[in-house]
Amino acid sequence: MWKEMWGESKVGKGVAIKSARAPLYLIIVTLLTILASPKTTCGDDSAAETTSISAPAEAIADRVTAFIPLPAAADPPPLAKNADSDGEPAALTADVAARAESPNAADEFWSAYTELWRAHHTNPSQTELRTLFGLPSDADVLVTQRRGRVAPSELHWRPGSFRVWQTDHFEILSQADDADSRRVAEALEREYWVWTQVFFPIWSGRDQIALLTKDWDRQTTSVVDHLNSLSSPARIKHGQRHRVVLLPDAANYRSTIASAFRNTDTNAVAASTGFYSDTLRLSFFFPQQDLSSLHHEVCHQLFTEASANASRRRPTRGQTFATATTNDFWLIEGIAGYFESLRYEQSLAYVGGWESPRLQLARYQALIGGVPVASLQELQGTRDSVQSKPDLARWYSQASLRTHFLMDSAGPGPRRALLKRLVALYSPTKNADDRTSTEINVDVNPAEILRSLRVDDAHIKRNPIVGDLSTLCLAGCEITSEGLSHQKPIRGLTWCDLSRLPINDADVRRLISDTNQLDQLSLEATGITNQIANLFRGASQLRELDLSYTAIDDSALASIPPTVSTLWLTGTRLTDDSIASLAALPQLKTLDVQRTKITDQGLQRFRQAKPNCQLNPLNIPE
Repeated sequence: MWKEMWGESKVGKGVAIKSARAPLYLIIVTLLTILASPKTTCGDDSAAETTSISAPAEAIADRVTAFIPLPAAADPPPLAKNADSDGEPAALTADVAARAESPNAADEFWSAYTELWRAHHTNPSQTELRTLFGLPSDADVLVTQRRGRVAPSELHWRPGSFRVWQTDHFEILSQADDADSRRVAEALEREYWVWTQVFFPIWSGRDQIALLTKDWDRQTTSVVDHLNSLSSPARIKHGQRHRVVLLPDAANYRSTIASAFRNTDTNAVAASTGFYSDTLRLSFFFPQQDLSSLHHEVCHQLFTEASANASRRRPTRGQTFATATTNDFWLIEGIAGYFESLRYEQSLAYVGGWESPRLQLARYQALIGGVPVASLQELQGTRDSVQSKPDLARWYSQASLRTHFLMDSAGPGPRRALLKRLVALYSPTKNADDRTSTEINVDVNPAEILRSLRVDDAHIKRNPIVGDLSTLCLAGCEITSEGLSHQKPIRGLTWCDLSRLPINDADVRRLISDTNQLDQLSLEATGITNQIANLFRGASQLRELDLSYTAIDDSALASIPPTVSTLWLTGTRLTDDSIASLAALPQLKTLDVQRTKITDQGLQRFRQAKPNCQLNPLNIPE
């Protein structure tokens, strides 16, 4: 299964809505129609999602909080157990998010497992808990390495040409340097423990937890007292390690994949940044700062290899898996796309939420591009039928959007249904299509999914951004300066779209703390002025900039980086005095200055200076 970029960088006017030559008034009418969509409900929406770390509440939190291994000497911030200033609980763990109105024994074991991790977070030095999870005494993850001798035959690696890095749950065959290898090893181990908490009902270790905690009275007995009451020190046992191949760079990754899998699509290889082979039981990666590919593919790997019903036998050549033949392949990819949102902050892990990477593109497509939310019928299909779709990027975006909604916003009922469907899909003892999507209902009203994309001030105040963020789209949302004032400054953004929000220069500068990696920025129809120009001075990689329908004038152009190749200045206060500055941009290939004060003579001067630049490509009626 490939983790590809799926067209995420291909956003902006030139690719999305304005490439269709839609006039501005039509765009506004479309947005007003979306805003007026009637409210509907689905599944267990009346129950809504729960938000407390300890008890259900009304829908507030939109992401799952999980715990991670900590060094014994760590001193994490105290958990927010109590209600916040508005009287609502502050966080949400996976067991609470899926909790039924009448919890069963399995729910209690899930909660007990969460309680074990909570106790570790509260006191990382507690010996009994470190023993239980197999954590070293002086670190959060135990990593060892040795010289590699025998590699899978598909790799054609000579003895000594690689190193073997091991953690409790992974074996990494690496040709990358030591620093990258260790970083990946530690990331894999953390992801494993987060995955077990989020998908506890599917995890192979759930039965061990049930045996360890079945006699534990959590109301009267502490975690440590219970563990000490057992006949022998408790430790979760593990099966075979999950194997990962780490190549030194993208070129070696692509050549290795092309050699090991000769029947693969070379274009897919070139576009991919990670790959899990369910037949070889191997994941393939190369070092990257962004770990979303790793999160995606390892999620596939853990569902295949660490599920309670997973086969312990090595697959035979040519074996067909239910995940490839099921009509619900959208969920296989959607849940991996959901797990791409894994990030860390203040010794906790978070999955899901409105700022999830996959939701940024989906939000842009739906609220700005007018792309309708796909129905379940449109998404369904086998792996082969999906891979042949002409608009695969949209399909992946819509699969992730639906999965995010079911996991984060639809309430406990749909979330439990989704988990049950995953159990069926990853059970080798059943034909996955014996239990169809209509029997385990994961269908919802597209209008409700659309509504979940349009976040407002109250929502982001209760769910501020956590962890690192590289993409952010709030275009078409109901966000004001008040909402943005509750967000932390964001570093490392590559794409940011704040168009059509009633915000000012100070709001934008406070939110975007650096522009060093910024590739695309849209501030169309916002309240910015020439004072925003200071923000651009550090944007050494900026490629596309949209300042349309803002109050900027000629003086702002001097700060536009020379790297900009696409510039939207429609409806601004530019005059003919701007022509020299615009013509001096060395990379400029597309420019729109319609509805400005630039005259025909000014346009003619620009055409003479930049004859190869596409000028005024938008079809805007007079």
